[in-house]
Amino acid sequence: MNGTLFPFTHDYIVSPTPLRHFSRYVGPHAQSACDGYLIPKRMRENTAFLSLWLLRNTRKWLTIRPMISAFAITAFYKFFPIGKDDIQQLQTLLQAEGDRLAICGLLLLAPEGLNATVAGSPEAIAVFKEVIKQQAGDVIFKDSTAETKPFKRYKVKIRQEIVSIGDTSNVPEDTLTHVTPDEWDAMIEKEDVLVIDTRNDYETAIGMFEKAIDPKLKTFQEFPEYVRTADIPKTKKVMIYCTGGIRCEKAAVELQRQGYKNVYQLSGGILKYLEEKAQSKFHGECFVFDHRVAVNEKLEPSNKYKLCPHCGDPGDQKIVCVECQKTAVICKDCARQPEFHTCSKNCAHHTEKKIASSLSHA
Repeated sequence: MNGTLFPFTHDYIVSPTPLRHFSRYVGPHAQSACDGYLIPKRMRENTAFLSLWLLRNTRKWLTIRPMISAFAITAFYKFFPIGKDDIQQLQTLLQAEGDRLAICGLLLLAPEGLNATVAGSPEAIAVFKEVIKQQAGDVIFKDSTAETKPFKRYKVKIRQEIVSIGDTSNVPEDTLTHVTPDEWDAMIEKEDVLVIDTRNDYETAIGMFEKAIDPKLKTFQEFPEYVRTADIPKTKKVMIYCTGGIRCEKAAVELQRQGYKNVYQLSGGILKYLEEKAQSKFHGECFVFDHRVAVNEKLEPSNKYKLCPHCGDPGDQKIVCVECQKTAVICKDCARQPEFHTCSKNCAHHTEKKIASSLSHA
């Protein structure tokens, strides 16, 4: 086998890499990739044999895992009843399938349905979509990509609600009115409508649809109270939107409960809208709940925003940490406080102690 040349594949890498002499076993065309080496196609077909061969030749026990140059990301939800006896079995099934496909992300299950954002190789995500459709039927998937891994791990969790409005009796039905991105734009342009953003204030701060009202919600559970106190005429056409559509499902139910008859929600939310529309009425960036922080109008990971190390909100204020001199990005609110001109909570703690000490000696 020494010196033999094999065609190389992009599918698998070896990890970790103390193997500076590894290439001489598989030929001079071996290339570095991430923290591993490309695996010959012939070896790839039997990873158990490969691990044993590497152990024998390198004295190292190595693991084989997928090498992904671009992560496919998909967000989806589906409201459908899941029985108490079935939900544990479904959790076990979806956890096992995700682990088998080496995907990452978070999937929530509740008696009312499922809600998830997951990422992995394009091939793995395609297979996982089929698994989801087998369990939930027709599902709208909102797709995007990223060059870096957007989640640390994959987990399936059971909750009371798949999106929390604080009322488990609020379960959407098929009677709600969804509009496509084209219909959405036409209604905004031509009709007398009221557009409401149902997301939290840290999300609306970095991007919104034109003509939209920002309720300044701290959490989605504040939405029912906002509707009660907003003094919106019951005859008004109300258009609502959110990131991927799921919050609007429950927001629409709440609006109908409070007497609003003409409620329209953007099907698939901002993510589906940006996926389909070249010319956008959405301005700014859309916050997403993963390591990308936000996506721009082309669904590309944000180059502008980072998660603030102090509060977790999206931030774009570049600073030099007063404690350790590292560069960092924080949010505008934290930038107003001297102790938060720091790169981490640890540095903020030490800076706060210094400020307190100087004040006590003043």
